[in-house]
Amino acid sequence: MNQEKLPHILIAEDDNTLANLLRENLKLSGFTTHIAKDGMEAIELFKVEKFDLILMDVNMPKKNGFEAGRIIREMDAFIPLVFLTANSKEDDKLKGFTLGADEYITKPFSTQELVARVRAILKRSNQSAPELIVKKEIYELAGMQIDMPNHVIYFGAEEKRISSTECDLLRLFVKNKNELLTRNSLLLNVWGRDDFYTARNLDVYINKLRKLLKMNPQIEIINIHGSGFKLVENKLP
Repeated sequence: MNQEKLPHILIAEDDNTLANLLRENLKLSGFTTHIAKDGMEAIELFKVEKFDLILMDVNMPKKNGFEAGRIIREMDAFIPLVFLTANSKEDDKLKGFTLGADEYITKPFSTQELVARVRAILKRSNQSAPELIVKKEIYELAGMQIDMPNHVIYFGAEEKRISSTECDLLRLFVKNKNELLTRNSLLLNVWGRDDFYTARNLDVYINKLRKLLKMNPQIEIINIHGSGFKLVENKLP
């Protein structure tokens, strides 16, 4: 019988006490972990190890979390990334989300809450169960094919990979084409909560989807002021 693969977490944290606490709690919750003591070590480990999610402290020596996260994002646009920081400033949180963070958690935090968020992110990204057979789910939209399980958009000769979060958003829009989706419904369906920072994260991902969909002039996501968004299919003249 094949042994189930445990999700592998990279903990980039220069505080040894917190790093070891996170490692023990994640181990008890069914994860394997690897600790990096600074941003540069996190980058080097990521080059040689396969990880399912990264917990990235922002304030680290050699390279801070934002710098390390940006470099790792250039190597892998889809790895789930969670920033940890003692700084609760709005600008820092927005910077993290602009880099493509899946979560931004302010210290001090409950380790139980962190584990719950890690589980939710892994479930959303399907990174925690790579051996499961995923059913075929391909949508046709104005000459465009969207392969949801493999996170790929095809349009003519063009092929674009999308992240799990972009995929979740796009699925909602495609299933509700030409219908209003409120901001609240999008936030609850994709992130599981509605707060200021996830709302700003939604705006980041809406802009990413709009850029991706520019390849198809018949498709656009429009803003319904004060209400939400709508994916519309325009007829070509």
